[in-house]
Amino acid sequence: MSVQFMINPPKSIREVIYKGLQSFNARHLPEGEVYSIACFEQDAQFNVLGGLIGEVFKTTLFVEYLWVDETHRASGLGRALMSEMEHQVRKLGVCDLCLDTYTFQAREFYIRMGFEEVGRYSDFPAQGIDKIFMQKRLSHP
Repeated sequence: MSVQFMINPPKSIREVIYKGLQSFNARHLPEGEVYSIACFEQDAQFNVLGGLIGEVFKTTLFVEYLWVDETHRASGLGRALMSEMEHQVRKLGVCDLCLDTYTFQAREFYIRMGFEEVGRYSDFPAQGIDKIFMQKRLSHP
């Protein structure tokens, strides 16, 4: 046996490791489909002004990306996107929203949207930048 270290390993090595972890996880997680969602706004010319994408598994949505074009920031579009997404995923039985952000991004925005910080990596990915993990529990009527 020999332990190897590699920078930019080939896709085949990455896939073996990923599939091995998936197989292990599948024995411990409930069965269910993971599906993608998107919520976005377009102008009259069909240009995307902002949007978010995420993945739903069981009762949790992980918001992968939220982006608003710089010309539309501070216009309420981010809030509208998040609010519509919450409204729609509640119908799917989602009761937890999770996401991550960086210290130079939108932590305060997410706090205003009802998220709370649940963890943080300091100096990640570089000195002076933190990666922040956030969660919001949705109440159901």
